[in-house]
Amino acid sequence: MIRTAAILPALMLAFSLGALEKKPPEKIDLDQLTEETLLDASRSKDHIAFVWYIPTEYWNAVISQNHEMGQLEKVRAKLTMNTLTVIAVVQGDIPPTGPVHYYEKLFLQDNLKFTRIDEQGNTHEYVPYKAYSGEVKSLLESIVPAIGASVGTLGDNLQFFVFNDQGDNGERILDPYKPGALEVELTRKNSRKFKVKLEFPLNSLYVPRSCPNGKPAHVSWKYCPWTGKKLPE
Repeated sequence: MIRTAAILPALMLAFSLGALEKKPPEKIDLDQLTEETLLDASRSKDHIAFVWYIPTEYWNAVISQNHEMGQLEKVRAKLTMNTLTVIAVVQGDIPPTGPVHYYEKLFLQDNLKFTRIDEQGNTHEYVPYKAYSGEVKSLLESIVPAIGASVGTLGDNLQFFVFNDQGDNGERILDPYKPGALEVELTRKNSRKFKVKLEFPLNSLYVPRSCPNGKPAHVSWKYCPWTGKKLPE
């Protein structure tokens, strides 16, 4: 009885800290996910650039949380995006006066360079499809109004790039749940190049954990930086 009484507080503490647990699609906070994956790559006052990584989890969350879609429609939509990664890019020059001169997709296609970095730190070129199906195009177009409502003309000028996300072994090519990264090299029309990088895993895809002192613990942390205690995995 004494031993049980001693163990119970430890078990309760471990439970309260929480082991790593993936959120189901209906529980993913789309605002948090977008905030984590929408990268501001602007480097000067005369240029604007954003890169948005849109994984399968984003679509699954959007579809699962849409109460107007029928069940069959949801299944079809999820199957359409299930093995794809989407990266949206908007880039433009800001003149002293007048509107932003946004870059056309053809220029971006010729100059963007996508690189994925795996769990071992090895780099791999990540090449988008040159063309994709009408179903994919329709789903991409469906999110533009929602984006426009929050970021204005940026959303209207997003250019989408679609990638295969399933390897020959059936595993994901760019897995946001595993350590790794996505690196995108952008080029301005004045030939200047710059890069932006997104690190994995994504914190917003996991149920929040806490350190023993109650402060949030990022999914990538092995130990609590305040207490030095090992976090449950």
